[in-house]
Formats: sequence, structure tokens, C-alpha cells
Amino acid sequence: MKKKLKVIQIGTGSWGFSWVEKALQSPWVELAGLVDMKQEMLDYAVNTYHLDPSICFLTLKEAVKHVEADAAFVVVPPAFHKEVAIEALECGLHCLVEKPLAEEMEDALKMVLAAEKAGKKLMISQNYRFKRAPQTVKQLVEKGFVGEIGSVFINFQKAPHFTGFRTEMFEPLIQDMSIHHFDQIRGILGLNPVRIKAHSWNTSWSWFKGNPAASVIFEMENDAVVSYNGSWVSQGWETTWDGDWRIQGSEGEIHWHNNQVILHPSDLFVSVFQDGAVEKNGDLVFDLAAMEEEERMASIAEFAAAIAENREPETNGRDNLYSLAMVLGAKYAAKTGACVEVADLLDPRHFSKYAHIDD
Repeated sequence: MKKKLKVIQIGTGSWGFSWVEKALQSPWVELAGLVDMKQEMLDYAVNTYHLDPSICFLTLKEAVKHVEADAAFVVVPPAFHKEVAIEALECGLHCLVEKPLAEEMEDALKMVLAAEKAGKKLMISQNYRFKRAPQTVKQLVEKGFVGEIGSVFINFQKAPHFTGFRTEMFEPLIQDMSIHHFDQIRGILGLNPVRIKAHSWNTSWSWFKGNPAASVIFEMENDAVVSYNGSWVSQGWETTWDGDWRIQGSEGEIHWHNNQVILHPSDLFVSVFQDGAVEKNGDLVFDLAAMEEEERMASIAEFAAAIAENREPETNGRDNLYSLAMVLGAKYAAKTGACVEVADLLDPRHFSKYAHIDD
């Protein structure tokens, strides 16, 4: 096995502790250090995961003085991603950052430029890309099974009774959940968005202060249109966390739902004989693509591989600016009713217009 990547994790908290578990379980990384500004959180980690107290620190500055490391896992709240990631990059560490990249496009671009200046990798953990079903759909799209994509319909329905910060957010669905689906759109279709329209709302039975339901329209590079409808307050119908997708093109449709990938080709004789697929009433039901790891473990594997091979990871920082733009654009469009041009979202001359959308 290749030499493990030595990692300092910055941030604990409830979600951060799950990252500690991943780091300890992963065959690709070694947890070289743990940083948190609260001593009680470090003490809890030491006791829970039987860590050596000598690798736990209150600041990154102290950590890099005492432990040898190649990279950092940035698992602090999004508002602090820029500050923490740039410090880690300036310390010579590659960075794997929890989604979203940042809360504002200006901060995200500063992180990207800092990584490029330091010559280090910046990757965002968009773990929903790294699952068997979306990878299967991506492969079918890349092989041209549906031809030129024209329409994509995505429905997401859940009713999670969260407590805490999500119930206080201005756009909880778009910001905290839909970032996964928006990034999947780009990863699966291989297309970037051009403009965005959106509407979001709350319901009388909602347990959220902000808007837990939204409809978003993305016009993509090849003139394809993606229609996204989501809810976190569904009164009955529930999809999987990936949602229910229909990708329609000139040669047929891919229907992905309930962890099944089904192709309905417009010409059955062209597509019926395919390895890894079973024909049922004119449709092809595909086996899911094989993956050594999925979700966050696969994100870690991709991060380590990109560093070892000196290439950009799939969900690198500069590429992820487009996924962040989809979130910021949807929030702004929902708030104002305006149609948002993605090129404007990515243009530093317009950053102030789209900043602090939640205010």
C-alpha cells in the first residue's frame, strides 16, 4: 500500500467527530493531528477515540510546529472556511474542505487563489458525487445513451425534523441540502449552468423559520434546461436523499430513483444488448457501477490520489465555484425574482451585489 497521507483535522463538533472516525478508518490517510479552539472538544476526542493527547492542539500554528503533516481536513463552520483554509495552505498543507466551499463567492475565490499561489490542492468534499448510482448515471450520459440532453427533471422530497441551525436559516433547503443536488447536476451532465431562475417558500405546517421548499430552473451550456423541485416539509411523498431524476435527450431517457438506474431508449435495437443491464418491457435496468469506496471515504480516496498523482481532484476548488454559484444564484433569484446570470456571479466586479443574500 502507498504511504499514507498525514492529515491534521481542523474542527470537531458533532459532524467533525464523524470526520475523525473516517480519518481513523481510511487506508489512505493517517490522523497526524487534531485542532479545535475548545479544549473540552479535544479532551472528548482523546477519550472517545483513544487519541494520543500529544497530537491535539488549540491552534493550527501549534500543530504544524509539533507534528509532520501533508494536508488538512477543514471541518469548521462555513463562515470560517476561508480563514482556516488559507492559513492551512500558507502552512504548506493541501486542503479537503467540507461543503460548501464558502458562504460568499469572494471568500471562495480567495481560497482558490491561495491554493494556486501555494501550489497546493484544494478539494471540496462533495460526497454525493462519489456514490454508485450517480456514477452509473454519469457513465451512461458520457457513453451517449440518451444523446444530446435537452431536459432534466429532479424531484426531492423529505421531511427531516431538524433542530438547531438549519431551522434558523434563510434558505435551509437550497443552502444546506440542494448544494448536493446542484453539484450532482454538474458532475453527471458534464455541463455548467448559464442562468438561474428560482422561487422558494414556507408552508403553514413547517418547523423551519426560513424557506424549506423551492423550485429552481437552470439553463445549461448546451441549452438544456434542468427543473429542480425540492422540499424538506413533504406531507407524504418522500424520495431518497438523492432525489428522483429523469434525464431526457435525443436518444431516450434515464430514470434514476430509489437507487435504481433505468434507461428507456428511443431505439431499443440500438441499446438493448448492453453488458451489466437487464431488459424489462423495453427498458434497460443497469447494475450500479462498482466502487471501492463511496461518499466521504471515496472523497478522501480521491483527495489522496490527486495529491499522489499531482493532478487536480474531481471536485477541486476552482471547479466548485460553479456549484457554489448555483446555490448563491438560486438564493438571490428566489429573494428578488430576478433571472441571474452565472457569469455575473463569478465576476469579481459583481461580488458585492450578490453578497450577504441572507441579510
